[in-house]
Amino acid sequence: MIDLAPIHLVLGAGGAGTTTVAAAAAAGDREARRTGRRGKTLLVTLDRFHSAATVFGVFSVPGEPIPASQQVDLLELDTMAMLEQTWGTVRSALAAGELTGTGVPGVGAVLAGLDPEEVLGMPGVESLLALRRIRDEAASGSWSQVVVDLSGGTDPFEFLRVPQMVSDTIERLWPRHRRLAASTDNVRIARVVAVLDALVRDCVDVDELLFDTTGVDVHLVVGADSHGVATAERALSVLQVMGLPLSTVLANRVLPDNISPPPTGAGAAGPATWWDEQLRVQAAAVERLREITSGAEFISLPWLSEPIDSVLTLRRLGVRIESRPMDTVGPQAAKVERESGSGVDSIYRMSWTQALPDPSGLQLGRSGDDLMITVSGVRRRVRLPSVLRRCLVLGAQWDGGVLTVRFRPDPGLWPQP
Repeated sequence: MIDLAPIHLVLGAGGAGTTTVAAAAAAGDREARRTGRRGKTLLVTLDRFHSAATVFGVFSVPGEPIPASQQVDLLELDTMAMLEQTWGTVRSALAAGELTGTGVPGVGAVLAGLDPEEVLGMPGVESLLALRRIRDEAASGSWSQVVVDLSGGTDPFEFLRVPQMVSDTIERLWPRHRRLAASTDNVRIARVVAVLDALVRDCVDVDELLFDTTGVDVHLVVGADSHGVATAERALSVLQVMGLPLSTVLANRVLPDNISPPPTGAGAAGPATWWDEQLRVQAAAVERLREITSGAEFISLPWLSEPIDSVLTLRRLGVRIESRPMDTVGPQAAKVERESGSGVDSIYRMSWTQALPDPSGLQLGRSGDDLMITVSGVRRRVRLPSVLRRCLVLGAQWDGGVLTVRFRPDPGLWPQP
């Protein structure tokens, strides 16, 4: 079994300071420096604006890990360059097949007319390439941990759904049984089928890695205000339905309550009143954040007046994230019970704890043996327990923070006595 380095996913809304916090988490606090954490940390970012490099005060080389400090290497992923490299390799291999008589006639001319930018428009291609690279780095044995900055315009929830989305798309357009039938006694098609099968296996492998809670921790960066509370509520609901427990909530730029308000020319009463109001709003937001994310560790990060542009200032934030055992959440932790009746007249219920900031946004559907659940605009495919795969969905109810989905047996599929 490959010993993977722990992966820490750091996410947050735009403007919350996610990149800065991710960089500070990679650099570690003063205690981590004194205890001498073994091995180096890799900080991975998809931000095209080089924000992480600016925070560390270094020049980055996209696609190559570069030293950002004694304990941190920075890897900025240029997915466009990755696509061009991958596409060039595939095009060369297929074109070479023409020379041996095993390729598709004319494939070189056809592929030469395709632009990587056009391929990039396919849903999920960018993110899939990035996820594969993150997996490979975690499995390389080079790092003690991998911190992933999911900011820079990336929707973290769509990012995490990509492996499942790509594999589902392939299976929908060309199901495996049809691929196998088409490849029988046809070497050319068999080559294409082998490539697609390998891609599907890769998607499954990356998906299993992302949702392995023993090796992946999720950390949410928010502001200590009403917007931060709304962000936390949505993130918690989506993470739960995806089966990812929230490990840490980091409230960023928290104002100190033990110093005097900054002086202004407005007189003593003006700034004091403003400062008191800010502290009141902040205290209410922090209390609410602690309440809705009670299962996660809560960390307050101080507001710093100085620019954060070096390892020294990063460590002053005091960010320290660690892997810790977490309980299973979401549909993976669901209880399945027979509520009433027997045989084809039975009623079964499947229930789990589910945050739902907007109950009207809840949607359910069936696709074969899977339950399709949409929460806060994010859809997740959940494999049903065997007894419920022969049932029809009756409806759902959300009450007291618990989502309950009821089923009844499908007479056409239910075993007859």
